[in-house]
Amino acid sequence: MKKIAFICSLVLLSFSGFSQYKTWAVGAKLGDPSGLTIRHYLNNDKNALELNVGVYGALWGLRSPYRDGNFDGAGISFSGIYLWHQQLGNSPLRCYYGFGGQITSRSYILDSKQTPNTGIGGIGQAGLEYGVPDSPLSVFGELGLYIELVPAFFYTHPQGGLGVRYNF
Repeated sequence: MKKIAFICSLVLLSFSGFSQYKTWAVGAKLGDPSGLTIRHYLNNDKNALELNVGVYGALWGLRSPYRDGNFDGAGISFSGIYLWHQQLGNSPLRCYYGFGGQITSRSYILDSKQTPNTGIGGIGQAGLEYGVPDSPLSVFGELGLYIELVPAFFYTHPQGGLGVRYNF
């Protein structure tokens, strides 16, 4: 019985070593949107808040149809996401998923006239993050979907990218 308790204790300690994320992470993502990401890990070791700012529409949909016109180049986006994250087994790999809101600013062409546009909508994203052993760095890949609510109800735009974070 003592051997079983000892083995269970070792297993629990090995899981807790990987699951202790730092309080903050700052990084960069290349994709759509490309830009800066700031993440705050909550004290429950299961959730995080993430803020992103970056270039929107440069990778997918640079000249895609929008409303009664077409987008004309890239714009800027701001997003805030509430995340759930979980350790995958006894490894430095974590999966995460979450939902939040996004504000975009981008011009589109309507009747040969450039029209500025600000969109507001929801975002869902999921990803994998690998914590580099004995380093504050982590690398990640994620995919998501933006669904605009105003002004173009249910306009959808795929999102995703690869990036690196510094955890402190």
